[in-house]
Amino acid sequence: MTSYSVGNIATYGKGAIDYLCLHGWGADHKTFAPLEPFIPTDVKLQCPDFPGCGGVPPPGEWTIDCVIEETGRVLQDCSIVQPPVVIGSCLGAVFALEMLHRKIISTSRLVIIDPLIFFPMYLKIFAMGKFGEGAYRASMETGVGRITANLISRLNRSSKVDMTKSLKDIDHDSAYRYLRMMTDLPNPDRYSDLNFSVDIIYGEETFRFARKSSKALKAIWGHADEHLVPKASHLPIIEETQYTAGLLFGAKSETLTDNQADGRSIL
Repeated sequence: MTSYSVGNIATYGKGAIDYLCLHGWGADHKTFAPLEPFIPTDVKLQCPDFPGCGGVPPPGEWTIDCVIEETGRVLQDCSIVQPPVVIGSCLGAVFALEMLHRKIISTSRLVIIDPLIFFPMYLKIFAMGKFGEGAYRASMETGVGRITANLISRLNRSSKVDMTKSLKDIDHDSAYRYLRMMTDLPNPDRYSDLNFSVDIIYGEETFRFARKSSKALKAIWGHADEHLVPKASHLPIIEETQYTAGLLFGAKSETLTDNQADGRSIL
């Protein structure tokens, strides 16, 4: 059963060991809800919503700095600053890295799921001023637009999961602001001095930008382990929940060597 604590943080599980879970773009804490049946009895997932997401008020400024600072204050108020495991999905992986880089939080293990370190080229049209905003709203705010966008996205993957379903009920003003924010993502080299265990999880059929991002992070952390989730695209928690839960909570699974990873098809 899901419970809510102070600071707009949803919790899944009842264990004493906190896993900090950070959702991605166009999402909220419910990203991690499918994992609930697989959570070990000694683990609890702490899932904050970023400003402007999940009913949380928008940030004071629409900048990465402000989002990180406001989220960091919530975590400090809730005493979630030294979780043994941090899980970041999509854009949440960048925010996790920023909080670790700025020493707002610390951890022993970072799990990155289908990261978004580079802004996708095919989304740049949405960042082109008023025209871009109009194109975004036409594509994402209406049912017909989302269906069309989902069909187009299938050109880059074979998974039949609806990649735009979560966009139905979100605050599109906030989602668009986050999309614009993604054009200012930091160079991943700034994270090269971080020292902890790293697992990089990606879907077998994920987007090119996500695979490019995971490869870039692997390049700066030679010790990182890469894990491919068969049959999954950009949402392995939803598409292959049990398999992904095994990677997160300790069940043994395939770890790819550099050569094996490079040999996979990149969509």
